[in-house]
Amino acid sequence: MAASNPLEEAGKRFINRRRFLQTAGLGTVGLALGISVGCDNKSNAPGGTLASPTSQVTEQPVRGGTLRVLASSDLAPATVINSLNPANYWLNSAVHERLIDYRPAQALDPQPQLAESWAFSPDYTSLTFKLRSGVKFHTGRPLTSEDVKWNIELRGDPKTASQLLGVAKWVQKVETPDAQTVVCRLDRPRPAVLDLFHGMFIGDPETHQETMDGKNFVGTGPFKFKEWVPGDHWTMVRNPDYWQKDRPYLDEITVRVIPDNSTKLINLQTGEADVAVVLEPRDAKDLLNDKNYAVLTAPVMYNCWYVGIDVKNPYFSDKRARQAISYLLDRQRIVDTILFFGEATQLVWDKNSPAYTPELAHTQDYNPAKAKDLLAQAGVPSGITVTHTCPTGYAESHAFSEILQAELAKLGIKSSIEKIDSGPFIQKLSAAQFGGFFSSGVGFMNMTPSNLFVFSYPYRIPNASNFDTPEYRQLLTDISETVDEAELKKIYVKMNQYLLDQSFMIPIASMERPMIATAKVKGLHYNRSAFPVLVNTWKSK
Repeated sequence: MAASNPLEEAGKRFINRRRFLQTAGLGTVGLALGISVGCDNKSNAPGGTLASPTSQVTEQPVRGGTLRVLASSDLAPATVINSLNPANYWLNSAVHERLIDYRPAQALDPQPQLAESWAFSPDYTSLTFKLRSGVKFHTGRPLTSEDVKWNIELRGDPKTASQLLGVAKWVQKVETPDAQTVVCRLDRPRPAVLDLFHGMFIGDPETHQETMDGKNFVGTGPFKFKEWVPGDHWTMVRNPDYWQKDRPYLDEITVRVIPDNSTKLINLQTGEADVAVVLEPRDAKDLLNDKNYAVLTAPVMYNCWYVGIDVKNPYFSDKRARQAISYLLDRQRIVDTILFFGEATQLVWDKNSPAYTPELAHTQDYNPAKAKDLLAQAGVPSGITVTHTCPTGYAESHAFSEILQAELAKLGIKSSIEKIDSGPFIQKLSAAQFGGFFSSGVGFMNMTPSNLFVFSYPYRIPNASNFDTPEYRQLLTDISETVDEAELKKIYVKMNQYLLDQSFMIPIASMERPMIATAKVKGLHYNRSAFPVLVNTWKSK
């Protein structure tokens, strides 16, 4: 079966969502995700195997050259291995690899990367991987099952404080019967454990402390770390011993740190850079129809803008008061006037997710009159003040908080918007210390649905809203332990109904912060989790 073009898939998907992805000049790329161009792995649970590669490349790639990237944030070494930190996405994508990856823009479909094949036991209590042969770390040492075991156990150690801990601790024991075989013994049936291996970059145990110290970053990926000048740039060069012998095409990738979006745009337009990450949405929108650029977004919703509500606030302990906030959010207006990219939503799931329930998608459409009535029923008096906290790094959240502020003012409620740095915001998020409203972006809805409630601070228990009921706990248990697909579909519906009814977390729109590339850049695209896929990227002359 011929591989499809992920950029074309993304474009087709979003044309009907009132936007156009300009893909002129990017060329046709396969769904490589770290394997041969266009490799199509037809996997049926409980296992996956590598199929023969096919290709649809219509333009001959050119070898050599440097890809010049502009990023907003510097590297965060301590989180390179332990967390999915956007600051490290370009380093992770170039230097490290994972056992599997998910196919973009489709239902969860695992693809081989460092694992050639995998299989669950019939009862889903163990998972066996067969590793690809011939893979080496950048130090020259062969990758073995013991290295994979170390990486799994690192994420499962609470002392590591890994973002993947919630799933990694499902693995009770890792066995390595030979150098190419890894057997994970699970605590109970866990089909969702595959998400761990989609999110787990394989680091080198022997140089791990160098990684934590920011001195060296060693993986098995298509590029090797060369240097990092903190606050300025980092550079990666082609790995001559990469297991995929004809990749990568580029000689080098240099990522410069430029926090100011206007400066990034100027550098891109004057030819000083090839790619700019996280420009202002309005600037990206202005480039949509310019043939000299391509505007790239993730193929599925992986993050979602939201308004969260601390249920310990006495005025919003009643679910009717929280529902009122949802009815006050004109989501389409927010997309049209602030976000420009993304799609208004009332459900936290992407439309390709098995948990998406289309019949519930318009349960709480914008309705100020209904909101006023619900606030009255909940006994919320006029004249109160509620604090709405947003991280400084997400200006979009400031803007839609102001829209909500204006809506509340019409009802005699004052919203005081507090902007704090991302670090303190995350601390408040993890400790559930907001006391009122809070807004940012929440992720993990692009993976197995049950894992949203494992990874995510706003949805897990304990969560940032201080929301906890026996009914919610039972739904979390049901959604994580049910294997039968027909029964699981019913649970997804119940969960969506419950989330809408309780409204402690209120989705607004998919959170998409575009990446802009010049027309000379070919083969660059996002994977399902919005990591850049670089193994097939090249530059035309």
